[in-house]
Amino acid sequence: MPVAKCNYCDSSIVFGGRSDPTGRYCNAKCQQSGHLVAIAKEVPAQEIERLLEEVRHGTCPRCGGPGPLDVHKSYQVWSALVVTSWRSNLALSCKSCATKRQVGALALSFFVGWWGVPWGLLMTPIQIGRNLGGIFGGPDPSTPSATLRKFVLLHAGANRAKSQSTFKTTAPPPLPPSLGRGIPSLGHMPRA
Repeated sequence: MPVAKCNYCDSSIVFGGRSDPTGRYCNAKCQQSGHLVAIAKEVPAQEIERLLEEVRHGTCPRCGGPGPLDVHKSYQVWSALVVTSWRSNLALSCKSCATKRQVGALALSFFVGWWGVPWGLLMTPIQIGRNLGGIFGGPDPSTPSATLRKFVLLHAGANRAKSQSTFKTTAPPPLPPSLGRGIPSLGHMPRA
């Protein structure tokens, strides 16, 4: 039997999840985000492309330098004996700022990632490798990434839902704080 995938974040859904007419989701947050993306499909494609280009060619919210901007990922892991924590961080920035964040995450993982058994020993090389991939690769600067497109769609949907008052009971989910900076064209966003 194939494992279900979340229609918003593409995570595998082994148990549970939420289903509705727009698809299957891993949790309530992804379900709400999926609804916003569905609402964004009502926004004309030219408007989405205009917003996308405006964000891509804006100034970096971290250093104030020129774009192109995109969503870059950094990966961290830390361990202490039997406790290990790892995560992925998303940030809208220029490539230079993204590289600085990835180098910092790589250094943190290198120094404090190994100290947990067994997950620290397993996840540290993975997270270091992911950071190296971001440092030497990352999103193609000549075209917006799928992640940037998804966040622009999410906020276009949130703005449309807000203007149509379709989200009366709950507020749209915010971007991670590092993504919310420097995108005034997408309407009100929380700031870190």
